[in-house]
Amino acid sequence: MEAIAVGGQVLSGIGQMQAGRAQQAMYNAQAQQSVMEAKNKVLQNRAEVLNHKKQGISVLQKLAQNLASINARAAAGSIDPFSGSVQNLAFFNVGKGAEDFFASTENQKILQAQSAIIEAGGFMQSAQYIGAGNLAKQQGKINAMSSFAGASSDAKNFEMFGG
Repeated sequence: MEAIAVGGQVLSGIGQMQAGRAQQAMYNAQAQQSVMEAKNKVLQNRAEVLNHKKQGISVLQKLAQNLASINARAAAGSIDPFSGSVQNLAFFNVGKGAEDFFASTENQKILQAQSAIIEAGGFMQSAQYIGAGNLAKQQGKINAMSSFAGASSDAKNFEMFGG
């Protein structure tokens, strides 16, 4: 009966070590997942940055078209396109186009900064999971050693190895 008790403690210790390793593996998988999720969000932001770049280019193209139209219509009507109300209309268009372009540029910068934060957060979370996994593995070893020590003590008390 004593041998069964000692054997049970040894098996318990082995199980605790395996449980610690299993927990570490689980935490390592969560660490990888947090990095992958962060990278996915960064890629989504990159797609949005590219959309804002396209919008900025589109704004500049429309501005160039509007200015060309203003100049062509003024010239067709024998009006100086570089003075008076025609010039005011051109300045208004340039101002509005610049405002839209710089808003698009600012949105790009915000998304890029946000991507850096997301990526750093993913790596921080990953490091926390890895640390928790290492701690779980270490705790499993400590618990196993405690079980082994208990088994050794019980074996000695039961005089299993010659007293």
